[in-house]
Amino acid sequence: MKTGLLLGAGFSYDFGMPISRELTEIFLNLFNTRNTRSLIIGIANHQPFGVDRPINKTAITEAFDLLMAYKEKKIENYEGLLSEIQALGDDYAKNQSDRDSYHYVFGLFYEIIHKILSIYQSESYKTLYQKNIKWFSKLENILSTEETWVFTLNHDIFLECLAIDLGIPVTYGTTGSIEFPVSNLEMGEKIEFSTIDRDSYSIDNSSFLAGKKGINLVKLHGGLTEHSYNNEGTICNQNLKNITSKALMSDFHKIQRMAYYHQGRKVPDGKDRAITNIHGELDLISKAMLTGGKKYSKTANPKKGEEKLILFDKILDQLDELTIIGYGFGDKHINFRIANSMARRDNLSVRIIDPIFRNIPEFLEPFNYDNRIHRASCGAAHWIDYSKSQKWDTEQIEALKENALMRSEIKHKVESILRSGKVNRWSYQDSVDT
Repeated sequence: MKTGLLLGAGFSYDFGMPISRELTEIFLNLFNTRNTRSLIIGIANHQPFGVDRPINKTAITEAFDLLMAYKEKKIENYEGLLSEIQALGDDYAKNQSDRDSYHYVFGLFYEIIHKILSIYQSESYKTLYQKNIKWFSKLENILSTEETWVFTLNHDIFLECLAIDLGIPVTYGTTGSIEFPVSNLEMGEKIEFSTIDRDSYSIDNSSFLAGKKGINLVKLHGGLTEHSYNNEGTICNQNLKNITSKALMSDFHKIQRMAYYHQGRKVPDGKDRAITNIHGELDLISKAMLTGGKKYSKTANPKKGEEKLILFDKILDQLDELTIIGYGFGDKHINFRIANSMARRDNLSVRIIDPIFRNIPEFLEPFNYDNRIHRASCGAAHWIDYSKSQKWDTEQIEALKENALMRSEIKHKVESILRSGKVNRWSYQDSVDT
């Protein structure tokens, strides 16, 4: 039987990564009435799109008012906030200055979210990864006898860490590589990315594994280390040639440090990053983490830039079973494609793994017949063991319960780092008091 995996946030829960509610709380708690007022003034004095395309205080204030409304109403959905700001930026009833203002604020919020997740990746690895890897050590239990296509909605690199430490071949399907210095102040310190041209990102790519055990990993929503280069024509991923997760994390930290310095000062980061090329010159690379309301378009026809979604469609046409772990079914572009494939293929079944027993998602209800939908109320690690042994491991269950306290410790550590100013929190004004 050919199986594929779709991973949501629940897969990385026991490694310490935040759920949406926790991430939203940390993000919103960075803002209050006093510092928001200062931020609006500081942003309005910028000219990010040039003198001829000024941004304005009124639109910037409207975006921040939305943020403060989310905080006051305790709306635990940072992506909803980002989606609303994106929608304002795409509203052509607004003038150009307004739209530019919304886009700029969205970019600032995007950068903060990216930094929070990057800190989480680092702190979670240090705190929980080594403690919990043994409970994921039988990962091969849920892989096919030949290649397994794994589609993940997560931005972290914990699946890559697991595959490397457990000796499971894993690939992004990359075909080349490119090297950058960490910065023009550290020309001797290099970081290598594996690369694939966007036009080559397809099921026919010979760099994906075929006919042998291993993982073809597709990060449907991008990731913390994934970037676009050459006007988004090239996808750059962290190199997976490392022999340990520790080495992979070392590269992760190098990627976070990539920069270009002008007169001794770091050129500010945003979604588009100022980095250094191999000649010591200023270069640009774009973060490829997808968040907000515009991850993908709303229509089903294939489009440039949506190669990963097209690949997801094609692989669904080949699978006997799709195992869905820790996904809350909040992405319409994913749900639609699963439903569409279930409607086309009577021999495709779905297995939903979630520690919280929920009703079958509405879009899957029409296919709840002939044993096509299976469910298990457990976490990722529990299922990895149970799927083969058909027995629950009580030692594992008790050990994983301890993660709740350690997850709280990680959250406090992330908040402490943000408050301390040890990271460059604001890409436009380091001195803002938060």
